[in-house]
Amino acid sequence: MKKIISSENIHAGMHIFLVFILSLVSLNLHAQADVNKLIPLDEMGTSTFEGYTGGLYPNGSNEMPAAFYNDAVEMARLVMPLNDNGKPDSDGKIGVVAIGPSTVSRIGQGLLELIYKTPGIRKEIVFVNGGVGGQDLNRIASPTGKFWKIVYNEVSVAGLTNEQVQVVWFQEDDLLNTTEEFPERADLLVQSFTLAIKDMKKRFPNLKLVYLTGRHTTEYMKPDGTIRHKEPRSYYNGWANKWIIEKQINGDASLNYKGENAEVPLLLWGPYFWTQGPKPRKDGYTFTPDMVLNDGVHPNDAGIRKIAGDLIDFWKNDKVSQLWFLENPDATSLPETENKNISFDILHTEIESLIKDNMQGNLKVVILRDTNVVYNQSYDLNKEVISIPDLQAGTYKYLLKDDGNFVKAGAFKINDDKSVEKIVIESVTEPYEIQENSATNSEETKQKNIV
Repeated sequence: MKKIISSENIHAGMHIFLVFILSLVSLNLHAQADVNKLIPLDEMGTSTFEGYTGGLYPNGSNEMPAAFYNDAVEMARLVMPLNDNGKPDSDGKIGVVAIGPSTVSRIGQGLLELIYKTPGIRKEIVFVNGGVGGQDLNRIASPTGKFWKIVYNEVSVAGLTNEQVQVVWFQEDDLLNTTEEFPERADLLVQSFTLAIKDMKKRFPNLKLVYLTGRHTTEYMKPDGTIRHKEPRSYYNGWANKWIIEKQINGDASLNYKGENAEVPLLLWGPYFWTQGPKPRKDGYTFTPDMVLNDGVHPNDAGIRKIAGDLIDFWKNDKVSQLWFLENPDATSLPETENKNISFDILHTEIESLIKDNMQGNLKVVILRDTNVVYNQSYDLNKEVISIPDLQAGTYKYLLKDDGNFVKAGAFKINDDKSVEKIVIESVTEPYEIQENSATNSEETKQKNIV
């Protein structure tokens, strides 16, 4: 006797089959990325990922450009004891605050336990754990949220005012953003980071340095772990940190850190945390599964001690960080470029790095737009950075000449977004044969071209 299968049973079977297939597809879509195909930024050099050059800093380098390094040194030297009103005071304090979600909160507890035991630390430093569980970029941006109320309370309990906070370690992510594409996710994070850091500067008016580290790998999450933390999200987080620092180095107006109208503090890499799972990086750094809780995201006690130690070791040994962190920084370890070179900058972008030993007397800087001289100034050779005031968008030529035989000429372009490009030119003769009398334009012409 034939068994008759009803159409209802067929449809039910097909439905179950489709649900099964879709569940497999869904699992595949949200599976962890293969971290072995993701190269740590500090190992990439000039190689690329999806067409973008690696390195912690521009051009595949893990070192700051000379001009930006000099600015970082000067900014670190400005970190000093301040009184409750934010004024210099030898009896004042240096506020250092960790800002971020639950991972930062846990690591912050480790920092509280270790930082005051650090040999040689400046006695004026007061550390505040400003990490708050469940507070991603969206929640810390909420004007009605609890995040800043908690942080302000922690600052006060530590015996500080907001005016005394000068250094921040910042680690964050956007847990509502479902974008997993590159570079879109990193680009969106750069925008959110920018807003968050500008907000910090308003809340802590004397904030001078913000250290970025990116996230540790989340490779150790279970397959059924929450999607919002899975790789490659933590890997892309590092790219966002890299790009916001590069935007500042390249003179992005929204990330201006200089002068009384600075909108943000100076941004620096702290220790870069991301690894290919347990695989040791080329610099020897490791972060293994035994350092996280069962969720694969938050550090356990061993992880807390390690990461807190990593941050303190960085501040102890980094040439810039020593200047604010230690009582007796190792001044002899500063690179020779700090006092051997002069950086010629336009809108915080280095155009030339000039060797002082090749020059004598004073250095004259002449800048032309078309045939009009818009800038004409002499500098002594003791300066480390020659930074030109804001110029309007356009194409310019420049001449750098000392009192001897040194001459350097070139051209650059300022775009509408205030980014600066150096222009390669074939000849530097005729357009730059500037007579002394032609290098004296009226103040009216200068003001018209200088913003």
